[in-house]
Amino acid sequence: MVVNVYVEGGVINGNVDATTSNNSEALREELNRFMQRALNRNDISIVVKKCAGYKEAAKQFINAKDDEENYLYVDLDRKPELRDEWFKSLSDNGIEMPHHKAEHVSFWIQEMEAWFLKQPKAIELWADDENLTRKPGQDYPLANHPSIKDKDIERLQQKASSLLGIILRQVFAPKEKTKKSATGKVRDLKYGKLRHAPGIIAHLDPSELLLKDNELKHFCEKVKSIE
Repeated sequence: MVVNVYVEGGVINGNVDATTSNNSEALREELNRFMQRALNRNDISIVVKKCAGYKEAAKQFINAKDDEENYLYVDLDRKPELRDEWFKSLSDNGIEMPHHKAEHVSFWIQEMEAWFLKQPKAIELWADDENLTRKPGQDYPLANHPSIKDKDIERLQQKASSLLGIILRQVFAPKEKTKKSATGKVRDLKYGKLRHAPGIIAHLDPSELLLKDNELKHFCEKVKSIE
């Protein structure tokens, strides 16, 4: 059985450069692999469809054929108890979510990068792959970073993507001398979703994340319940 998952993120191929297009496809592929691993079912094939922004993702999901198994996975962009506001925002933009499809909508709370902050070990493994080094005084488990230690990631005041960017700049630096600026200073690492998220997703442990992310858990349960 094939399950289509329409996701927020990436770019729709068109007037973009080759690097951006390739990074966008890498994001789609890594999300596909991760969701397949999280589902852990050989008889169900996940097909992630990148749709750029959440409104385009919602439109494609709503217009998808009802005789197919379709799901929507987007950023909630607010705290978990405010999920009804997301549907209202969609309606305010002229997009009405059919009631029978609303139960197939799942959210990253509040953004996809929350997955990374819930599992900082994946960030560390990615940093090793990228040959990043720790800045002076930053040689400690990333889980102990004061911005995320003992915090409810889904209720942070700051966007997960912004906080991730701050953590990366504070903790890591490129090893290569070519990463220096014109003044000779080592450039700060600047997080980019298309550029960096695929590599971090590749290191996520689905069994661990399922214990920390109820939306992912419920998504997998819904898909597994298909008869």
